Amino acid sequence: MSVQKHGEEKLNKSQVFRVAALVLMPLVIAGIYILGVQIHGLFRYDQAYFASEYQEAYHSPGMVAIALERALQNGDSALYGELTGLKRDPGEMTPRPDLHFSILVEVDERDYFHYLYFDFDTLRRDTHYVTEVNGRWVAVPQDAYFYFDSGQWMKVFGPLTASWWVLLLAIAIMKLLSRLGAKSRAAYGW
Repeated sequence: MSVQKHGEEKLNKSQVFRVAALVLMPLVIAGIYILGVQIHGLFRYDQAYFASEYQEAYHSPGMVAIALERALQNGDSALYGELTGLKRDPGEMTPRPDLHFSILVEVDERDYFHYLYFDFDTLRRDTHYVTEVNGRWVAVPQDAYFYFDSGQWMKVFGPLTASWWVLLLAIAIMKLLSRLGAKSRAAYGW
């Protein structure tokens, strides 16, 4: 009898561990994401783009927004690389001559300037972001670092995590109801 009880305890501990792992999984994933982005942030920028000449040329967010329009229109990846200040090469850019700087949409609580660009050919709108880094303003590509630093990752992570936990809760309720149903059937001999 005690062997069976010991086995049930072991099984219950295993189940508790699995349930805890499933509940904590979004938090572990978020922790890995945050750690990875923080480490990447240490090596993100090329310090050559933060010399005094670049600080003078891009001393305001508007200067970056206007230069960004030129880079996007001409497909100038060298200028785009200068505007972002990143170590990585932006790669080949497709020229978009009908894309024009339109308006400053907002400045969010994390000091990101949201600029709207409008393509008159396709009627497509693009938002590009500018923020201050190391004494100069830079264009910020929409990558993993941007989504973390701007706080926009929470707009995705929060609802996904809540959905995950609701799904786990629904499964737990279904299992509980199934067990209660099995006990009721056994009690009445069905």
